[in-house]
Amino acid sequence: MPSCPSFSLTILRTVACIMAGAVGLVACGGGSGASPSPAGSGEGQRAGATPVASGVQFVDQTSALGLDYFIEDGGSTGVGDAVAASGGLALVDIDNDGLYELFVAHGRTERGRLFSYDGERFNPEPDNLGITPTHIDRAGYFIDLDADGWKDFISVQEQLVEVFLSDREGQFIEATSVTNLNNQRSTYSMAAADYDLDGDVDLFFSHWRGLHIVGESLTEYLWQNDAGHLTDVSDRVMIRAAPADGVQNRVIEFSYTPSFADIDDDGYPDILLASDGGNSQVLRNTGGHSFVDATTDVISDRNGMGGTVADYDRDGDLDWFVSSIHDLDGTGEGTDTGNRLYRNEDGLGNFVDVTDQAGVRDGDWGWGSCFADFDNDGFVDLFLTNGMPESGDRYANDPSRLFMSNGDGTFFERAARSGISHTAQGRGIVCADYDGDGRVDIMIANNGRAPTVYQNRTVNDHHYLQVRLVGRPGNQDAIGARVTVELASGTQLQEVQLGTWYLSQGPTTLHFGLGSEDSVTAVEIRWPDASLTRSRFDDIATDTTIVFVQP
Repeated sequence: MPSCPSFSLTILRTVACIMAGAVGLVACGGGSGASPSPAGSGEGQRAGATPVASGVQFVDQTSALGLDYFIEDGGSTGVGDAVAASGGLALVDIDNDGLYELFVAHGRTERGRLFSYDGERFNPEPDNLGITPTHIDRAGYFIDLDADGWKDFISVQEQLVEVFLSDREGQFIEATSVTNLNNQRSTYSMAAADYDLDGDVDLFFSHWRGLHIVGESLTEYLWQNDAGHLTDVSDRVMIRAAPADGVQNRVIEFSYTPSFADIDDDGYPDILLASDGGNSQVLRNTGGHSFVDATTDVISDRNGMGGTVADYDRDGDLDWFVSSIHDLDGTGEGTDTGNRLYRNEDGLGNFVDVTDQAGVRDGDWGWGSCFADFDNDGFVDLFLTNGMPESGDRYANDPSRLFMSNGDGTFFERAARSGISHTAQGRGIVCADYDGDGRVDIMIANNGRAPTVYQNRTVNDHHYLQVRLVGRPGNQDAIGARVTVELASGTQLQEVQLGTWYLSQGPTTLHFGLGSEDSVTAVEIRWPDASLTRSRFDDIATDTTIVFVQP
C-alpha cells in the first residue's frame, strides 16, 4: 500500500490510500469498514403512494456521552426575546487528531462549554482551552482565519463578536483587535466561504433586529479576509431593510441564517439569507465583486429562522429549505404559513416553491434544520427542531420533526416512530457521523440547557461513502468545493459548507448514502479556486472515508 502525503489532518482507521498521479493528487481513505444498515429502508415512492417505512432508528445517547450536565435555570423569556432564540453547536476536529471536539453555546445563564470526544464520551476541556467569551454566547465557530493550519474560534454574542486565535499548542488566545473584526451589532449565525476565490475564507454574519441609519450603507455583514485581517465590505451586498417602527431615521433588518451556496453553478458562492419578517433573500454573486438582490416573489416565507441547502432531488443543483413558523397564533389564522422548500428549477438559481408537494410545511416554530441521508438510501432526509417558550403548549413543548424522503421529492414525518422524542427548546443542530460508524447522527442545542444527542442505530444493507477534502492553506477545509458522486443509478451532488445551519457548524466531511450500490463509478471534485480546478477519480470503494488533497 502506498504511503499518504503528510498534511495537518490525522486520519484514523485508515483502510485505503489511492495514488492518482494523472492529476497530481493523492486520496487517502479512512473509515470503519462496512456500514451497519437500516432494515426495510424502502425504495423511492411515486407521488401520492403510501410511504414505505425506512426503518431508521435513533437512540438518545446524551447521558452515555457525558452531556447530560446541569445548567442553572435562568428564568422564563418572552416571545421575541433575543435570548430565547439563542443556542448553538460546533462539531469540529480542532486539534487534528482525527476525533471531534464539540462546543456547546447555551444562549443564556451560562457561557459555552468545550468538549473532546475520546471515542466513547465527550470530556470537558479545562478552562475551555482559553475560550472565555466576554458575555453569554449564542454560537461559536471554528475556522482557520490566518491560514496557519490550525483552527481559530469565533464567539458570537448578542452585541459582540470575539476572535480567539489558536496558539498551535492547544490553547486559544483572545485576539479580536488583531483581526480587525469589529462586529458589534445584534449578531446571530455566521457562514463562511471564499466568495471572491482569492484563496482565503471570508465571513458573513446575520443581524436579527439590526438597526441602521437611513441612507447609510449596511455594515458588519460581509467581511473580506486577507491572511487573518478582516475588512468590512458589507456595501457590496444588497441587503433589504425596512423602516423601524417607532425609531426615527432608522431602518431595521431581521436576518437569522446565511448560507453560502453556488446556486447558479458559476463557481462563485451566492448567499441564501433566511430572515424573519418576510425578508428572506437570494443574493447572487457577481463574479466575486458584489452580491445583487435576485429575490423573486417565489421566496414567500414570512418568518424564516433556519436554513439548509442540498440537492434533495438529485438533479445536479442546490435547493434551499427555510424553517419558519406554522400558524403563529394556533387558530388557523396565524400571520405565517410555515416552512418553505425552494427547488432550484433550472440549475441557474431560479427557484420554485414545492413545499406542499414535498409535504414539509408544518414544523410549528422551526429553528435549526439539516438535510442528511439518515438511512443511507441515496436520498437526503430533513430534520427540524423547534419551539418557543411562553407561547402556550403548542410551541413550548414542540416535538422535533424528522421528514424521511420517499425518493421522489416527497417526505413523510416519522420522528416519534424513529425514536426521536425531543420536545425541549431546540435551536441549533448538527447532523453528522460523530462516532464514525457510517450513519449520520443528530445533535440538538437546547436554549438554556445541555444539548441532546441522538445516535443513529439504523440497521440495513445500504452502503455509504464519506468524502473529506484537504484544500490549500488559506482554505484548508476546501469550503465551497463541489463533489459529484457517479453511480450506476445516477449522480449525487454535495457542496462543502461552513455554518449553513442555524447558529451551528458541522464537520466538512461529506456523507453520501448509496442505497444498495456497492461501488462508486467515479468521484469528481470542483475545487474552490480561481481556475475552478477539477479532479476525477474512478472506481472508488464504498463504506469508507476517502480523503482527497487539492492539487
